[in-house]
Amino acid sequence: MRLGELSIALAGWLLAGCAALAPSPAPWPVPPAALGERLAEQRLVLTRQGGHHALEAVVQVRADRLRIIGNALALRLFTLDYDGRRISQGPGAGLPAGLTPARIVNDFLAVHTPLAALRQALPAGWQADEAAGVRTVRNAQGAVELVVRYRDGDPWHGATLQALSGGYRLAIESEDVR
Repeated sequence: MRLGELSIALAGWLLAGCAALAPSPAPWPVPPAALGERLAEQRLVLTRQGGHHALEAVVQVRADRLRIIGNALALRLFTLDYDGRRISQGPGAGLPAGLTPARIVNDFLAVHTPLAALRQALPAGWQADEAAGVRTVRNAQGAVELVVRYRDGDPWHGATLQALSGGYRLAIESEDVR
């Protein structure tokens, strides 16, 4: 097996834990400008059913676009561009089954969007609240969908997202690129 084939096989195995995640709705309409301009590297660790899967990401936020580039084992898995309404998928080996661009973008937005902007973007009947460094997102039936715990109140300093309906936890470490 060649190195490229091995990298693809390993990256697929690494992300296989995401394959059974429930589908997510359309991306929430958050204008990228609400996030503030930033270029950061993130290390993401997904925990699901006892397994841990690591992923590196480069995140670029500009006034008109959010770009997330996902990498594992030096292989680009996906490139997502979000303009506040639509997601386009660029170069990469692709997303594993069950892991949708909307899920990736919505999880990112749940963690990084200022609370007031997130509240405006959530689907009808959904609610978001934040107290003592913990953000809670509830669906229209009042069930908790997401719980975000911030290390120090700043989403760019580290956070953990618990997706109750998705059955996974995502630990996020960020570092600004200068």
